[in-house]
Amino acid sequence: MTIQDSAAELLRDARRVVVFTGAGVSAESGVPTFRSAANALWREVDVRNFAYPDGYRRNQPEAWRWYAERAAKAIEVVPNAGHYAIAEIEQHVDAFLLVTQNIDSLHQRAGSKNVLELHGNLRAPRCFDCGARSSWIADPICEQCGGLLRPDVVMFEEDLPEGAMERAGAAAEACDVLISVGTSNLVWPATEVPRYAIRGGAQVIIVNPDMEGQPIGRRITYLVGASGEILPEVVSLAWP
Repeated sequence: MTIQDSAAELLRDARRVVVFTGAGVSAESGVPTFRSAANALWREVDVRNFAYPDGYRRNQPEAWRWYAERAAKAIEVVPNAGHYAIAEIEQHVDAFLLVTQNIDSLHQRAGSKNVLELHGNLRAPRCFDCGARSSWIADPICEQCGGLLRPDVVMFEEDLPEGAMERAGAAAEACDVLISVGTSNLVWPATEVPRYAIRGGAQVIIVNPDMEGQPIGRRITYLVGASGEILPEVVSLAWP
């Protein structure tokens, strides 16, 4: 029995599954990551000018235009085989939650329904002041109150959406299998999600090209490689 067969058996026997995804899944669709790889976004710009609330306010309209370009590029790329495999898992289990750190909405476009976006999304910006939703218009001025528009993402020094970690942690602690895909599991507080599953007694499957820094344990299965190659194989073995 191969390690893919073992992972497929764990998945097939599971009733409650949590999938936890990071930038590596989107990178396989051509979305640049923020921190790693040669085309990492923070190699292009000073993170302090774009990803901190104060820096974002000071660097207008450049910061607004930079995020608008990211939103446009997110629309141009398409989901990959890993996204579609994750969406298929949801169709085969009784309880499913996809917890993602990604902001590009590729999971939803691939068909995933029960998605928790820890870091927000680029779909519709909102006003700093009144919270009104808007679109990626030319000037970042709120039509409701005249305040400054911003992307609906979690910037540095900001809290995650209210209740997000509680919901993710509860689902992870109660699941039978958690699959961690395309994430280093190093960025706090998101790094706690697989640890909730481990504490709850779940089986954990980690899919990533690099296993450095990943959790270690007896109930962890490591699948080294690209999610777009590994996940479709595991899903097809679980549900032929």
